[in-house]
Amino acid sequence: MGTVDTWERFQAGEEPRGVRAEVLTSWRRSRFSGVDPEYVDVPYLETDLDSHFARVAVPIMTGMADLLVGDSSCLALSDASGSVVWRWVSEPMLRTTLDGLSVIEGFCFNEEFVGANGLGTALETGGLTVVRGSEHFVHRFHDVTCVAAPVRHPVTRRVVGAVNVTCRAADTNSLLSVVVRKLVDEIQVALYDSATAREQHLLSAFLDEQRRVGGPVAVVGDGLIIANPQAADLGLDRLDLWDEIRALRGAGDGTSIGLPADLTAQVRIVRDAGAPAGAVITVADQPARPQPARRPVAGAAGDEWEAAAVRARRLAADGPVVVLGEPGSGRRSVLAGAFGDDPEVLDAATHHADPAAWFDRLRTVLSGDAPVVLLHVDLLDTTASAAVTATIAAGPRPAVGLTATAAEDDPAAPQTMRLIDRLAAGSVRLPPLRRRPDAVVAIARSELGRYGGGQTFAADAFAALRRYHWPGNLAELTRVVRDVARDADGPTIALAALPAEVRAAVGRRVLSPIERSEASVIASVLREHDGNKSTAARELGISRTALYAKIRTYRI
Repeated sequence: MGTVDTWERFQAGEEPRGVRAEVLTSWRRSRFSGVDPEYVDVPYLETDLDSHFARVAVPIMTGMADLLVGDSSCLALSDASGSVVWRWVSEPMLRTTLDGLSVIEGFCFNEEFVGANGLGTALETGGLTVVRGSEHFVHRFHDVTCVAAPVRHPVTRRVVGAVNVTCRAADTNSLLSVVVRKLVDEIQVALYDSATAREQHLLSAFLDEQRRVGGPVAVVGDGLIIANPQAADLGLDRLDLWDEIRALRGAGDGTSIGLPADLTAQVRIVRDAGAPAGAVITVADQPARPQPARRPVAGAAGDEWEAAAVRARRLAADGPVVVLGEPGSGRRSVLAGAFGDDPEVLDAATHHADPAAWFDRLRTVLSGDAPVVLLHVDLLDTTASAAVTATIAAGPRPAVGLTATAAEDDPAAPQTMRLIDRLAAGSVRLPPLRRRPDAVVAIARSELGRYGGGQTFAADAFAALRRYHWPGNLAELTRVVRDVARDADGPTIALAALPAEVRAAVGRRVLSPIERSEASVIASVLREHDGNKSTAARELGISRTALYAKIRTYRI
């Protein structure tokens, strides 16, 4: 059975024989990712075409290109995500073919978007990959063969990109694998030589600056950050800092950039052989180490959480107030701050166990002078919700606060909205923690201070805390900090001490406010359509492939 027949049988829903196991496995992953085998829009992503990896690898790739002139082939280099950062094509007709397939700088060939292909599958499997003609998952790639392999940094052992050779399917030959292996070996040797010299240069700059000043000092480069303890305690984010520093091209030394907690830093570019190798960052004023707090600090002054708390205090003075938010977002803490005195607390989650006793308790607390807080009123059914409204309205009304669960940008349950409307209650919505990465650092540092011992997080641990999406919000962050503080065996809590799911976030970048808004809209539409990505893509007005790209980018 030919590979074309095998591909057609697989697309018809069969599990065909006669196809290489690694190809069949890749096809299964491609189908699971929702890739359209008949057509796919290769996504274009913002890609750094001038990274340190590209500067090291491109001259080596160019040298190989000189040997392949007239060989009807294409050389391509991608970053670790599968986005093309450099391309060379030996002859015009093949260039036209590859232009039509979007094998162009900036287009991403991650397997999740494009299905089985050389670059994407090599990055997915971590090894040399050959995808011949109709072994590609998407039909329109069947006329070419791709051979690719990932490039691992020889020091960090992290995948930093991939090398790919493409030719027409009819020209497939075993020498393509030899070319790819040779390129990978040469690039890794060059990365090692470059890394050794560059890192020594940056370390020297760091030590010179640390001797000169007494405050927080850090050196940031492509793939590296060196920080003294004072700077590490600031929760600096290497990816964000490096992006901001790269945007300063042309600016002179002494340019200021913003840091978390409303700090600013002076930047001095460090050059190696004339090219920017990194930057020295010097913070003029270091914030005082936080003192142990009675409860976790929920937000820094001026952020969305603090604004919500101020609004809750103002509304509580005029009548009932309901605080909406995701589980663990600090709804009860906001009401505690709004009322000042210790309120009487009644949880609607216990209503179903003994409704009569629960309502007796409600009438009792409402007859007193202390503020009353009703937790989780979204758990009340329509009948119980109406009864609560009538009970509150019937007697003397002390200060009343309520909490209800509601996903970001989604309305509360209908019975909860009716309760709010009948009570004429003011409403406050708390933002989820994932929208407040800078506040995560402040909260984590404050919570860690409650356990004494002068502990702090390492810089990469702070970066992971900032980038993790915190589905459990403040409650989850508090638990994570408490657990690592109890298990810590030294003053600095390393990345390895954090839970696996938090550690995995260290390589992600923090989303901009516009990106967070877009991610919120996409998540809301997906929920409305029960996760059906095709329907959601149509409503959003984008292709399904573009939707998959955004889901992956935003970690939805």
